[in-house]
Amino acid sequence: MAFTSDRAKTGEPAIGTLTARSQRLVEAYVAGLDYDLHDDAPIFRTKGFKPTGKGGRPRLPVPYTKDSLIDDFADLRRAVFGKGEMRRLMDMRRTGAVEANAGGAPVEAIAAKMANSIDQNRKLQKTYMPVNIAAVRAADEARKIGRRLLGSEQNKLRKLKLGTGKS
Repeated sequence: MAFTSDRAKTGEPAIGTLTARSQRLVEAYVAGLDYDLHDDAPIFRTKGFKPTGKGGRPRLPVPYTKDSLIDDFADLRRAVFGKGEMRRLMDMRRTGAVEANAGGAPVEAIAAKMANSIDQNRKLQKTYMPVNIAAVRAADEARKIGRRLLGSEQNKLRKLKLGTGKS
C-alpha cells in the first residue's frame, strides 16, 4: 500500500509506503471505527473522553494535531518501553534512513523516499545516515564482490599484436 502527500516542511511531493503488517493494522483500525471515513478525512483521531463516575467533561475524538500526536506517542512509548526510553516520533524518519543505508539503498533512493535533498547535502547525510556497522559491513561485502570481478578479468586482457605489414 502506498499513499502520496506533500511534505509540510518543504512542500515536496512524497510517497509513503506501508508494510503488509502496517496495512493490516490500519485496516483493522478503520474497520473498528463506529463511523465511515470520507476519502479526504484524517484517519487517525484522538481517543476522546467519556466521563466516569468521578465526573469530567466529555470530549469527542478529533483528528490529531502535531502536539496531541506527540503527547500520545510519548504516553504509549512509556507504557511499552518504560520511562528510560526517550525516542521521539520524529526519530522514525532517521531510523528509516539508517536502515535503508545499511541495506545498501543508494542515497538518491533515500532522498526520493524522504522527499528531500539528502543526496546533495552532507549535513543531512550526517544527521540521517551516520556511520553504522551494518553499512560498513555492506561496503566490505561489495569490495569482496568487486575484488572477485576484477581478479577474474585480470588475465583476459592481452595486447593486440598488429601485423607489421610485411609478408
